[in-house]
Amino acid sequence: MTRRANASQRLPLRNESFDRMRPAGATFHDRLLVHARDRADVPAFVGRDGVLRYGELPGVVRSLAAVLRTAGLGPGSTVALTARSERDHVLAALALLDLGVAQATLASRDPPALRERLARRTGATVVLGDLPSDAIPGLPWIGLAKVLAQSRSARSGTAPEARPNPGASRLYFTGSGTTGEPKVVAYAESDLARHAASYPPLAAHRVLRPAHVEYNNSKRTRLYVLWQGGTNVFGDGVAGSLRDQCARHDVTWLEVSPLHAADLVASCRSEGPLSDRVSVKVGGARVPIALRRELARIATQRLLVSYGTTETAYVAHAEPSMHDERESVGLPGAHAEVEVVRADGAAASPGEIGEIRLRTPGMATAYVGDAAASVRHFRDGWFMPGDLASLTTEGWLCLHGRIDDMMIMDGINIFPAEIERVLEAHPSVAVAVAYPVASPSHGQIPVAAVEPRDGQDVDAEAVLAFARARLGLRAPRRIDVVAALPRNPQGKVVRSAAARGFGDPA
Repeated sequence: MTRRANASQRLPLRNESFDRMRPAGATFHDRLLVHARDRADVPAFVGRDGVLRYGELPGVVRSLAAVLRTAGLGPGSTVALTARSERDHVLAALALLDLGVAQATLASRDPPALRERLARRTGATVVLGDLPSDAIPGLPWIGLAKVLAQSRSARSGTAPEARPNPGASRLYFTGSGTTGEPKVVAYAESDLARHAASYPPLAAHRVLRPAHVEYNNSKRTRLYVLWQGGTNVFGDGVAGSLRDQCARHDVTWLEVSPLHAADLVASCRSEGPLSDRVSVKVGGARVPIALRRELARIATQRLLVSYGTTETAYVAHAEPSMHDERESVGLPGAHAEVEVVRADGAAASPGEIGEIRLRTPGMATAYVGDAAASVRHFRDGWFMPGDLASLTTEGWLCLHGRIDDMMIMDGINIFPAEIERVLEAHPSVAVAVAYPVASPSHGQIPVAAVEPRDGQDVDAEAVLAFARARLGLRAPRRIDVVAALPRNPQGKVVRSAAARGFGDPA
């Protein structure tokens, strides 16, 4: 089944005005000059380093680019960037775009061996970092703090030298790596501009994303905000809850992972709901219906749940009226082509679970340095993320987990998501993860691990009975109760680690 979203069916989250504004071949440099002219007094950055307005931003970026050019950077360079300050990271990224330089983020939190592997895979020629310890063996290192100091002492009002191919600077983005070595994709600046133009409109918003800019989706969101002319709100170093940060900085658009969303519920439960001006967008992993209902009841009625991938960027979102037991991620955006297909490639019927395939403007076409994965996931102009999905009769997209996670017991297909939804409906369960274990008589059998809700005691036998009453043969054969499920740094539960940690049932 193919779905092309009808914009008339959705709230005004389409970016038609920005589509019209974007001239062919426009760059971030072009956009910042337009914003400096038309939105000079609008803050581009708000955070611990104060306010930086669009009227000032092009000059700051040009000055930084000039110093980096003097340091030898230009077309042909590939910079591995490590910047712990979010503001400094974004300024450096913009300056590198101005210079026509390729860039890859090497996250400060990653172990040295992984940082070195990613630098080699992206063909880095130099490291631009905060600390000497950010250096990669065999590559020259440029100290970012010194470059920033030099740029501040000699602000330049002149534009960088003309770029030979404006808009073609490469940006390397790294996936979360929950299934092994992180995958890397490369985008031209013009691709990123397409992503920014199709993203929900942010020009009127003050945007907070708690995940650090070193995470690929956070960096992209920061750049989307600048493309559109909105305000990036960075952490200010003041202790306080997410709700407190939103109130202190007049945030109107909050983007969070499910883990941060749970923290938001906790803070709003004790401090009161968010301002009714704040929209909350949750994505990056499955968002259980129980969490959606808690957010709507305790934090905000303006709740969006989104779906996208590193390889395609934003695909779909569910609006407040779409949150029900199906856990839909909503209608695909008008820019996105979404199909759900059977194993033979035929279109699945409404409600039938199949493999999702995606096509968006500016999407990736291969992985960097991973030919086998490229062949597996990029086929005939489509990206195949390996997700199981269905489309409702309304055209809403529903996700059912990963193909690799599907279990087959006595010839019956069992999807982890269906088990997890039932377990999380139990009042004492906050989060659940289901996974298969081998069985000599059944092939595979499902088991699950759960986190308690709000410190409650979980009676595993009672939860098992609850699941059996609703799932029958598809119910898990055992439930482990754990204080915390294993998660990656972005808060996503790592199913493979959960399976290794809890082993085979007795």
